[in-house]
Amino acid sequence: MTDPARFDPAEMLSLASRGVGKVDALGPRGATLVTIEEIEAMAATLACLGLAATPPGEDPPEALFIPA
Repeated sequence: MTDPARFDPAEMLSLASRGVGKVDALGPRGATLVTIEEIEAMAATLACLGLAATPPGEDPPEALFIPA
């Protein structure tokens, strides 16, 4: 995943918000319009909020949020 430090915090949240807005407004069609940078920003935002990453092919951990 992209290092959250790659983004300025305001830029990261702005990009994430734009991506979420596309999906929220347009549903599945919006998901096809989200850019790679917006996806990376959404993932980085979730990671910064403490969501644990689940590697491909593995079950999610018992605790989905990592304590700060």
